[in-house]
Amino acid sequence: MGIRVKYPSTARGFSQTHPRILFGQPGFFRPPERPKRRNGGLVQFRLLGNLRVHAGTCENVSLPPKLRTILAMLIAMHDRIVPVSDIIDELWLGEPPTTAMATIQTYVYQLRKLLGITDGRSVDGVALLTRPSGYMLRVPTESVDVACFEQCFEAAQKAFAEHQYERAFSALGSTEALWGASVLADVDKGQFLDAYAARLEETWTQATELRIDAYLRLGRHLDAIRELKSLTVRHPLHEGFHCSLMVALHRAGRRHEALDTYRRLRRTLANELGIEPSFSVRQLHQRLLAGDPALDGASPAGRFGSTAPVPPAQLPPDIADLVAPESLVAELEQALTASCDSQTTALLSLTGMGGVGKTTLAVRLAHQLRHLFPDGQFFTSLKSGGARPVIPVDALEGFLLAIGIPPAETPTSLEARSQLFRSWCADRRVLLILDDAVSEEQVRPLLPGGPRCAVIVTNRKPLYGLSGARHVELNPLSSEDGLELLLRITGRPRDQEELQAANTIVKLCDNLPMAIRAVGVKLANPTGFSLKKTAARLADKRKRLGELKSGDLDIQEKIRESYQAIGDLERELLRSLSEQSATAFTVQEAAALIGAKSQVEAQLRTIYEARLLLTDPVCSGELRYILPELVRVFVTTQEAPGAATTTCPPTDHLVFDYA
Repeated sequence: MGIRVKYPSTARGFSQTHPRILFGQPGFFRPPERPKRRNGGLVQFRLLGNLRVHAGTCENVSLPPKLRTILAMLIAMHDRIVPVSDIIDELWLGEPPTTAMATIQTYVYQLRKLLGITDGRSVDGVALLTRPSGYMLRVPTESVDVACFEQCFEAAQKAFAEHQYERAFSALGSTEALWGASVLADVDKGQFLDAYAARLEETWTQATELRIDAYLRLGRHLDAIRELKSLTVRHPLHEGFHCSLMVALHRAGRRHEALDTYRRLRRTLANELGIEPSFSVRQLHQRLLAGDPALDGASPAGRFGSTAPVPPAQLPPDIADLVAPESLVAELEQALTASCDSQTTALLSLTGMGGVGKTTLAVRLAHQLRHLFPDGQFFTSLKSGGARPVIPVDALEGFLLAIGIPPAETPTSLEARSQLFRSWCADRRVLLILDDAVSEEQVRPLLPGGPRCAVIVTNRKPLYGLSGARHVELNPLSSEDGLELLLRITGRPRDQEELQAANTIVKLCDNLPMAIRAVGVKLANPTGFSLKKTAARLADKRKRLGELKSGDLDIQEKIRESYQAIGDLERELLRSLSEQSATAFTVQEAAALIGAKSQVEAQLRTIYEARLLLTDPVCSGELRYILPELVRVFVTTQEAPGAATTTCPPTDHLVFDYA
């Protein structure tokens, strides 16, 4: 079938004396009369199906195969230069005649005549330009059906990601109207056009899968069945289409047909390829046999597709009585929301001593912003029971399982798992909380690659090696905020005597949210001690750390984790400082208190990185360290550094086994 060229009916024709031109094949071609276009006419180029050009009323024109090939290349690469060498390879498959250059020039001349343009002149926005290395067809984007198809598909993907299924379906309907038969069905294709057509066919398959999923999510399973029965016949090995048909038939009350669809797919795969259906297909079959009620409202799960049944939502519950400065919360929200418009993943690192509330604040931020990350919210603790760190390969296994990849199809190596997770995140909006990280090497394999993703990392030691991270140090609460937190939990009347006792309790807790919360939980019990009696018990240093424990709220255990992460020399220095009365000191003052030692500065830095020391936030001169009272109490009750203790190695020397 030839090109159809549409022109207005009122026109003047070509000169009848136009020479006949040989196109390298039997027969001659005389250009048709070219009618004059009406003002405002817009040329339309069609590649999805047979090659067509529309420009007003229709006239059928038969073009030689090689001329159709050149025109197809120019349209496919519109607004870009098509090198002459590529045209020669496409036309003659590496064996061009000696007259190849002259023949191509003749073809281009004839195309200009056909389109009613000359070199360098534009008509209706269309120009066929000669460039030093080749030719370029300049044409408005909206005049090419492939460009319109790809724009509609991108709009549908965006709407689907935002759970706007009606809008996605409408955009996908526009793509269906644009599609004809096979891409460039009447064009002789070489390597370039073959690859171009294959890419468009794959995009069309993805658009079809998305449209089917929209049918199912909108409850239009009867419409889905009509199309899927045709698709499974045309694509007998496509497991995704068969899964969708099985679910649609199940919802239509035709379970026997759904099970027969599985048997037919299994038989075809065995006969054609000698394989069984994939794990996800077999799992769906088992769910159909069991009558799983979840199939009544969820779309079939694909490995990577937009048909994931439920986006991962792993965030722990938010805490209603969180107390944090509003300005800090607003600042952190801004840092994370910037990822929605940026080209890189937003990375926020919250550091601070154990019990300061890093995880609680991270969870609050994630809940407040989860609507910006509809494709999934992940949470993982990177410490296993407070002991050795979780290795990244194990954390990734949990992420991949959450997105629907079964264990049997999960890669074993760290690199493969990391690449698979990043591929899934690439075009999605995903939020991760990586809690209690210990090193950059542990975090990097877990980071998503998508530009619209965000990550919150909580850690005691600052991970300055994470490129692009925003580091925020969390300090203990102010006295006012600590008191507010305690009274929110206890619900006690705010009379003067109880307020005084509550202030004392907050101070003895070092203003640490975990310690205050542990005391508050006990005080909220009607059979517990009063505020006044609790303050008296906390004043006894021998009992204080034991009183600051309630369930899994244990500030002593948090301090122990940090204490075990430093070496014997640092423990000895910390014990010496704890036995002094000073609570704040510079490096020189610390050296003077314990006797001058050359390594005091480095040891203090190590202790600080474990967050057993704090820094004075208002000190503008020489750096001053602060020794928290609870750390002093803990250290003075421990055995001397040389005694036998059960310890973990310092995090600086941890070696992850990624195998």
